Amino acid sequence: MAKLTLKDTKKQLGIGTFVEKTIKFRDKNGEEFEGEIFVKIVPHDDIAHATNVWGIDKGELTVDHYRKALLFQLIHEDEKAKFFPKITDTGSVSTEVIDAMYRAADEVLDFAGKNWISAQMKNSGANSSSMESAEEQ
Repeated sequence: MAKLTLKDTKKQLGIGTFVEKTIKFRDKNGEEFEGEIFVKIVPHDDIAHATNVWGIDKGELTVDHYRKALLFQLIHEDEKAKFFPKITDTGSVSTEVIDAMYRAADEVLDFAGKNWISAQMKNSGANSSSMESAEEQ
C-alpha cells in the first residue's frame, strides 16, 4: 500500500483534468441527439462554493442556481473553453440539456458519494444473495 500525500491524492483523483462524456437529448425534431462534453475534475471546495459565481445572498439561492453554477464551472467544450461563457448562459438551453449535463458531471464527480456506495453494495452481499436464491430455485 502506498503512503498517501496530498499531492499524490490530487494526482490520483485527477484534480484539474477532464473527462469526456457523451450526453443525449432530443433535438428540434424530437429525435435523439448525442454530443460530447468535457467535465473538469475539481476539488470539493470548488463544488461547495460554486454558487458564489451568482453573487447573491445564500438565502436566496435555489437548487436551480446550484445546478447551473456547477455546470458553469464543470462543463467545457474542450480543455480550453468553458461550455457556458457566462453564468447567465446556463439558462439558454433546455431543461433536458441541463439535466443531461448535470448527470454526466455527477457520474464523474459523484457529488454525494452515492455512485461509489451503490456500486459497492451491488458488488457485495447483494449479488451473492441473489446468486444463492437462484441456485436454491
